[in-house]
Amino acid sequence: MAVDIGGTKMDIAYVDETGAFYKPPERLYVPFDEDGIADLDKMLDMLEPYVVFARENLPNFLGAGFSICGNIDDADGNCVLVANLRWYNVPFGKMAHERYQVPIYAATDVRMALIAELLWGKAKGCNYVAWMTLGTGYGGYLFLDGKLYGGYHGFAGNLGHAIYDERGGADCGCGQRGCFESYVAGPAIARQGQAAADEGRSALLKQLSQKDDGKVHTSMVFEAERQGDPAAVKIIEEQVRKLGISLSSMVDLLDLEMIVMGGGVLKGAADFLDRVDNRVRGFLMTVEAKRDLKIERETFDNSALMGAAATVFIKNNILEL
Repeated sequence: MAVDIGGTKMDIAYVDETGAFYKPPERLYVPFDEDGIADLDKMLDMLEPYVVFARENLPNFLGAGFSICGNIDDADGNCVLVANLRWYNVPFGKMAHERYQVPIYAATDVRMALIAELLWGKAKGCNYVAWMTLGTGYGGYLFLDGKLYGGYHGFAGNLGHAIYDERGGADCGCGQRGCFESYVAGPAIARQGQAAADEGRSALLKQLSQKDDGKVHTSMVFEAERQGDPAAVKIIEEQVRKLGISLSSMVDLLDLEMIVMGGGVLKGAADFLDRVDNRVRGFLMTVEAKRDLKIERETFDNSALMGAAATVFIKNNILEL
């Protein structure tokens, strides 16, 4: 069984060792308390029927893999920092195991997604890969010299919380100011679009926002950009530029052969990833990197789910990277 806990919703799937899966049709949303903190007890209540079903009905059930959008200690499933859920040192793995009485394997969603790409996707056979997600947040995980690489604390690849501008930047959910995530992730694009609409810099965004009582969404900014709205064009151009800066810096530092990107923001424009690719190559230092680097769209729409399931099989020596 696999569960992907994102910044706003939870997806569930039952997966076998070949990657074949069944995904229940229900859409579950992360429950938040009145202070805007994700309510773990309610979350475990919502997921319990699915765990019970797996435990009682799936042959050779091995446990549940959880991918979570933040800094997770994969040794024990402790959520060290999950900015979008406002979790700090939440013992998720321990609490889930105590509740469900099944083996629990929890890790950051980008690690899980990378595992799926390495086993079944475009990164199969590669040795130096970064998997990056751009959606509610912005971050990644690394595969270096043929091994998953988490660094000393297990948080390597957390590019979204590298600082772009600590003085003039926006506040970030992690508690810092000016992180790349606060400029390039979906909520940041929506926030900038909202400001353009509210300040009278974009009549089109103001018009589009009336679909939701004056609230601007990321998709509306991309729609306005497609229609040539100057404010929206500038917002997306700046987003792509900052993505180019962050990703090229990572490639120059690690000499990567491939970046695989996923996340909802990539769906905003058909040529969005091509634009990011061009920006990255423009900033790269070496001719070799400009020539050889591959930037690919994720193979699967549910990479984190598949990787969470794959982790269960890896931990039980049924699959290996």
